[in-house]
Amino acid sequence: MKRIHYILLAAVVLLGACEKPIDFDTDEVNPYVVMISKPVSDSLMAVYVGYSRFFLDNRSFNTISDATVTLSDGTGAYVGVYDPRGFLLSGRHYYYTDGEYWMEDSVFYGGYTFSLRPQPGDTLRLTATVPGYGKMISATTTMPRMPEVEVLDLVVDTSEGNYYDEYGGYYGKGNYYYKVRFKVKSHGNDYYSVSIKHASEFVSGSGLSYWDTVHMRSVYFSVNDPLVNSHDLADAIDGYDGSFYGNEMAFSSELFQNGEHEFTAIFSIWPDVDEFDYAQIPIMLEVRSLSKELYRYEQTSANAEYDSFDNLFSEPVQVICNIDGGIGVFGGATQKTYRMPQARYGTFQHGDGYYFKKARK
Repeated sequence: MKRIHYILLAAVVLLGACEKPIDFDTDEVNPYVVMISKPVSDSLMAVYVGYSRFFLDNRSFNTISDATVTLSDGTGAYVGVYDPRGFLLSGRHYYYTDGEYWMEDSVFYGGYTFSLRPQPGDTLRLTATVPGYGKMISATTTMPRMPEVEVLDLVVDTSEGNYYDEYGGYYGKGNYYYKVRFKVKSHGNDYYSVSIKHASEFVSGSGLSYWDTVHMRSVYFSVNDPLVNSHDLADAIDGYDGSFYGNEMAFSSELFQNGEHEFTAIFSIWPDVDEFDYAQIPIMLEVRSLSKELYRYEQTSANAEYDSFDNLFSEPVQVICNIDGGIGVFGGATQKTYRMPQARYGTFQHGDGYYFKKARK
């Protein structure tokens, strides 16, 4: 029987291969236990436990509901309670469009929930015993310290104004462009992710309108900075500058000078509703300090998901895992949200708000 050396792809969302090769026969592949937990400081914890799925298998993921999952924080032990909707993959997203307020449902998997709310500095150990699996699954992580960020400036550029597009369409309002400067301070080799969110527009049937700061909307932003630029072969061939563009920017403090670094992010908002002055929109900077294993897992799993340069010939991307006896990730995040100051008016150079990369001339 022909034996092939593959990287096993496994479950939920971005969970791909671990950084360990697995030999298998093409006619028989034994599943691994997958354990995923990404605790956030001062929030209740949930853990997903299931079986891996061979990457050529199109069946749904197999969640394990009869495992014994235990969490300890050095002061006590907690036994997880299985909940069929206990592991949240994506939260509800609210948005206003075409005169109506829409909502997209959350996506849940079964998971084990705990009453513990971990705090920065806590060392957590997670174990799982699965009937018939033959060995215990375990992992350890330490909750990172609270991030230290200073928001320096927020500028809004409303100079785009009225214009005709290339098809003759007339627009009374152009994009509102925003530029935010913020400084991240570190006390060692730390790991971070940053996202930017703005309030949603809420308009009731009776004409009441206000900024909804409970259901925030994530924005895509660009940052042209050596610490976060992503140069790859496809960019080099296409002549792009490789600047970051996305809705969550991850980086480490390894190259910070004097323990701090200043970033400049640019993003745009299209004014959907006439009742609102978008120069006054509430904007939040959401910063997460990440444990090393969570940072490495998210970086490598993002590469596995988005590596689109000639997939036919590319090598499988290795995803970093830290689960002993299985595959998956157990890594913590400490989150802090900064409400940005009222934007001041100004003009600055920006792109079209959607395409961050500019071909070199």
